[in-house]
Amino acid sequence: MVEYSDTVIKILSAFLIAVFGIIVAQIASNITKRLLKGMEINKVLEEQLKVKWQLEKYLAYITRYLIYFLTIIIVLNIMGIPTRVLKIVFIIILIIIVLFVVLAFRDWLPNIVSGFYILRTKKIKKGDNISSKSIKGKVIKVNLLETQIETNNNEVISIPNHNLTKYELRKEKIRNG
Repeated sequence: MVEYSDTVIKILSAFLIAVFGIIVAQIASNITKRLLKGMEINKVLEEQLKVKWQLEKYLAYITRYLIYFLTIIIVLNIMGIPTRVLKIVFIIILIIIVLFVVLAFRDWLPNIVSGFYILRTKKIKKGDNISSKSIKGKVIKVNLLETQIETNNNEVISIPNHNLTKYELRKEKIRNG
């Protein structure tokens, strides 16, 4: 039986994990991109917010590089190289990114989620007569963030979509005459 040194086993293990990490990163990146493409995120952002972000691509890249980074940490750990500082830096960066995203989008996120729901289910469409709380009128525009309603007084009111899905909403049926 051939005996291998600890170093050879560590190097071989690190190499196999690195290859596995690269493959997993590619697969996860492709799944993320396809999932977001199926949700038509870029199209909705462009139509509703008039923003030309390639969010599908960016989120796929972020997924890929996060897995690369985690693979590097695992490989360095297997090789016996101290990764404590690298782990701490990674955790701090991740916390900062999460805080930034949460604070930047805390008002937008519920409205965007509600906007997707309203647009996908078509519960509220342009031309519908709706009433909610003290507002009653005809829907003139629905986008991801808000719905615009024209009241009987010819006032245009913008209501955040989150309010339309959170509170009771009545939709008047159109009667054929």
